[in-house]
Amino acid sequence: MSASRWPARLHLPTFGALLAVVAVWSLLSWRYGAYLLPSPLSVVRGFADIVGSGEVWTHTGASLARILVGFGGAVLVAVLTGLAAFLSRLARGVVHDALAVLNSTSVFVWIVISIIWFGLSNWAPIFTTFMITLPVVASNIVEGVEQVDRRLLEMGDVYRLSGGEKFRAVVIPSTLPYLMAGMKVGFGLALKVSVVAEIFGVTSGIGYIMNYSREILATQMVFVWALVMILVMMLTDKLVFDAVSRRLARWR
Repeated sequence: MSASRWPARLHLPTFGALLAVVAVWSLLSWRYGAYLLPSPLSVVRGFADIVGSGEVWTHTGASLARILVGFGGAVLVAVLTGLAAFLSRLARGVVHDALAVLNSTSVFVWIVISIIWFGLSNWAPIFTTFMITLPVVASNIVEGVEQVDRRLLEMGDVYRLSGGEKFRAVVIPSTLPYLMAGMKVGFGLALKVSVVAEIFGVTSGIGYIMNYSREILATQMVFVWALVMILVMMLTDKLVFDAVSRRLARWR
């Protein structure tokens, strides 16, 4: 490793920027008080407390369970949508129009509708997560389907491959990168949306506990659970999506 590259490899610029942010944060906390902006030290202590008590696993697990149901359902429907768009030009037009409508619909609209339909239950954040992440993942898959090289399909005809063989050998490898990109963006969106939806009526999850902390004026715990969200997203990105992407790249 050359001397000019090792600071970047060790993320020293990022670490320096983080130290500057913490220093400014500490000064602002001292200036405006713990209610508006708790100190970094109090946030670290709060994080240690919820890890030690196990509370972090209870609420994080509840949120992730709802996300997996809503987001998993969205991925399944998105894959079926992409398949329909590949098989039928007519279906492709319908899918494009439907995705345009879904992409234009506000998160708040789905939250209100989910509360009307499902009440204060786990299905409200699950439904909201499904409806918000579906167009994100589906749009990527449809884009991947449209980018499939038709010359490779024609070559499959020359070698007399069946429809299933062409689908496995050409379509799937071509669309997988688009699927992974959509899932990566969609999961981050699912985490944010689910947390917002949890404010409106469930009794567990990151959104619920953040809102409860706000109500009892424990502002430092709001920051603690925000930190938990960031860590969940970073770990999922590195341990799941990056690992799967590397394996898919080798398979392709």
